Amino acid sequence: MESNANHGKAVASLVLGIVGILFWFSGMGSIISIVVGIIGIVLASQAKKAGNTEGIRTAGFVLSIISLVGGSVIFIVLILVVGSLSIVGASYGSFLGSFLNALE
Repeated sequence: MESNANHGKAVASLVLGIVGILFWFSGMGSIISIVVGIIGIVLASQAKKAGNTEGIRTAGFVLSIISLVGGSVIFIVLILVVGSLSIVGASYGSFLGSFLNALE
């Protein structure tokens, strides 16, 4: 029975790693990718501590790490893009305001 539980955690880790990578493509879904990656790493670690040596566990662990790192990078890039767009918007707004004042 214990072997099945460990196998289940390994498979869950693999599935969560794959799902986390798929969430990269949905923009703000990168937050979900980060959370799912962390859960996948925890499950793979628990399966390893319980003695699971299957390749599925290793693949789940690796994919969960990739999901966590990739989701973090994409989330940071999204924050930088939104910040830079707000700076550009503020400069454009002040330029547009001075241009309209010059027309009056």
